[in-house]
Order: sequence, then structure tokens, then C-alpha cells
Amino acid sequence: MNQINVPDLEKAIEWYTKKLGFEVSKEHFYPPQAVDLVQKSGIRLLLYKVEKSVEIDYPNVNQSVIIFKTKDLKETMKKMKEKGVELIYPDAIEFPAGLFNAFKDPFGNVHEVVQIK
Repeated sequence: MNQINVPDLEKAIEWYTKKLGFEVSKEHFYPPQAVDLVQKSGIRLLLYKVEKSVEIDYPNVNQSVIIFKTKDLKETMKKMKEKGVELIYPDAIEFPAGLFNAFKDPFGNVHEVVQIK
């Protein structure tokens, strides 16, 4: 399970559920400063409350918290834009294994979305 550090747990829950389709897990075994999220695809995240965010200079400092895989990046990008997710690049970027794009959550955590050839 991937841990995402956030300074505002309630705001993070709202963003990850409304923008990325996660739900708060009913199987919660974590301390009060952590919330377990799950997506229908089975992806699980642990939101963990911290005192402050760290701003990453992506892509100069390549730190991606989670890499999501998709079969159709352009369609995924379209759906993300419709939900108000701000993508880092206006178009899909080609790399040797396929296509990718990236986005930040409201706390500066960077996530990538990839389509493998």
C-alpha cells in the first residue's frame, strides 16, 4: 500500500474520493491520523496526516508517489480534466515504453499515469 503524506486529512479524503474515485475503506486498522482508501480496481492508498507539505520541483526532482497504469491515457486524461484534476503536461508525453502524464494533488504530491505499449 502506498502512503501519501498530507497536512489536511479531510481535504485529502474529499479530493481523492471525488477526483480519483477512491472510497474510504471499511477495513480500517490505522491510527486516527491515517485513513485507508480503496479504488474499485483494488488500488489502496494510506493518507497520513503530517504537519506540512513538501513542494517537489517535478520533473527536475523526479519524485512520483504513485504511478497509475491505464489502457487509454488520452481518455483517462480527458476524464481527469472533467473532474478538475490539473495535469502537469497539456498532452501525453511519449517515452520508450509508451505514454505518460502527471498531476499533483492539492498538497504537492506528484502522481503519474502511464500507458504501456
